[in-house]
Amino acid sequence: MLLASPVGLLALALLALSPQAAEPSPPDACETASPQLMLKAEPSATPPVVCISPDVPLTLRFDTALRPGSVRLEERERFADVSVGQRGVTLTPPEKLKAGERFLVEVCFADGAAPACARFLLLAHPALGLSQVKVFREPRSVASFQEGEKTAQAETRQCQQEVRQLRAERGAPEGLRGALASGLLGEKGIVSKDLTGSYTEAKSNALRVSQARSYRAEGRVAVEVWLENPGTRPWTAAGAVLRGPKGEVLKPLPLWQPEPIPPADAVAEEQQPGRRVVVEVLASQTEARGTYTLTLWDAEQKRTVTLGNVTFP
Repeated sequence: MLLASPVGLLALALLALSPQAAEPSPPDACETASPQLMLKAEPSATPPVVCISPDVPLTLRFDTALRPGSVRLEERERFADVSVGQRGVTLTPPEKLKAGERFLVEVCFADGAAPACARFLLLAHPALGLSQVKVFREPRSVASFQEGEKTAQAETRQCQQEVRQLRAERGAPEGLRGALASGLLGEKGIVSKDLTGSYTEAKSNALRVSQARSYRAEGRVAVEVWLENPGTRPWTAAGAVLRGPKGEVLKPLPLWQPEPIPPADAVAEEQQPGRRVVVEVLASQTEARGTYTLTLWDAEQKRTVTLGNVTFP
């Protein structure tokens, strides 16, 4: 339905306009990690980082056959499953995986060419784990270069689109005028969907979800989540990701959180205990369809919130 109240509309419009909007934090290794890696003949002293997350199996695919019995993985017994194929390794990360944990994995190749072996650093992240990484050794085939070029072009187009959006919004007015000026309304306006009662919460969540609503506007979608903090320290979202039904990852624009979420015990009786966080993602009318999982984390990546069964109107 079209929103009659400006509250939901402003939740989207104020993302870029509110003076309280949090500044984006510097990207960490997992935010800049690539799904394609190139191995040089002279291996680097620092192994490339591959990010893993609980419940997200990782497959390392190689363009060269592996030497049988050559795969070595630190703390292999903690991984739910490790499957080695002729040209690939599939790992199921531990369920109890702490952010920042590191595991070295080593593989060796059957053809004897350089590099004879390769090492990778598996880095635990609450939600930005990759499901597949393709690994190439020099020289690369024409097909692999073309695939890498397509990936780079897609990432560049997304960055350019985000830059255009942010530049257009920076000089826009506030309130309903801002929504109109930014083009969010389009011909269909902004539609919303109440997720309360349909979303699922992970048992490991550091905060409780009291309400949730999703939105779709011209060229973007958003999730508004109201959280209550049962802990003893304030909580501020430092990052978020939406993971789709096929494992695809949607990285949001800068989050909007008006204020840190205080411990519930520190909230006055007459005040509402919940505080909101708004996650916004660029998406066309045909994108962001299906069921998604939203994961939020703090600066330490220790206190996370995972919301399942998120859908958009």
